[in-house]
Amino acid sequence: MSSRGSQRRGPNRNSEIGEHGEELGMWKDIKDKIPGAADAFNESSQHVLEIHNQEKLMAEKRKNGTLTAEDHNELDRLCRKGVKLNELASQNIAETIEKLKVLRAVQKAKEDQQEANTSRAAAQRAKESAAAASSLYDFDGAGDSPVPSPNPGLPRRMGGGSKGDRDSVPPRLDRSTPAAKAGSAEPQSGPASSSSRSKQTFAKDDEVAFKPKPMSNEQTDWILGIVQDVRGDGKSRRYRVLDADVDENGHQKDFRTSASSMILIPRDGTILPPLETGKTVLALYPNTTTFYKAEVMGMDGDGKVNLKFEGEESSNTMQAVTRRHVVEYRG
Repeated sequence: MSSRGSQRRGPNRNSEIGEHGEELGMWKDIKDKIPGAADAFNESSQHVLEIHNQEKLMAEKRKNGTLTAEDHNELDRLCRKGVKLNELASQNIAETIEKLKVLRAVQKAKEDQQEANTSRAAAQRAKESAAAASSLYDFDGAGDSPVPSPNPGLPRRMGGGSKGDRDSVPPRLDRSTPAAKAGSAEPQSGPASSSSRSKQTFAKDDEVAFKPKPMSNEQTDWILGIVQDVRGDGKSRRYRVLDADVDENGHQKDFRTSASSMILIPRDGTILPPLETGKTVLALYPNTTTFYKAEVMGMDGDGKVNLKFEGEESSNTMQAVTRRHVVEYRG
């Protein structure tokens, strides 16, 4: 897992130039010219002092009766030069301000276009979702398996593979290899835990960790999502969850799932108890939207949990994760 840092996911995968080409070029041009504008202003200010000194000298000579025409010519020369320096400084500052206005206008236009595109895409997804809602929520008797919403234009490769569009980490460890460390107890699942999960209910806008149903034989990860809709009651209650990940086109996927495939993430500001050292948990890996198995190494003074993620046990790497993003372990 040491290569996680070089495999971040989501919309920041484009190069800086590719994503901000026009604006970046304009900003660099402005930054290159700002020192020149500052130098012109400083030179103009320094020249004002020279004029002041010349006037002071002339006042003394006038008292002594030694004032000459050459003194007047020197003052005239300084004043003429000062006018030119002031005009140059004013022009440089005005040009810089104008370039900043243009840059802001370009950025504003881009933001407006992105907002319009997002609104159109959201409206289209809502239309498709409404048309397919009845069939999507018609689960069979088993009833607890999440069903990804059909969206052929946005394929998703799950399982943490290096070719997936969730590129937070390298390929997963071999699931057949025991990964639990000595002294850490693996949580046990059974009828009691399954029953408590089935009784858990979620509400719209709840933040959750959820595990999509695999589309093939690949493993799927626990990922960060937000509950968008709740349908039905009791055992027939089903949820629509929006994936927190946004791809480079600004798209997000939504899934149909049930309570047994979700873990509630406490709301921000919730007071949570500390976790005991050695406990096995699921935690949101820093700068990703994916949860991974980890072992608690302790708590820090900022309310974060110090963790060693599975696959990083052999190194000294330790990650600090916000307490509310550390939840119960489920395989």
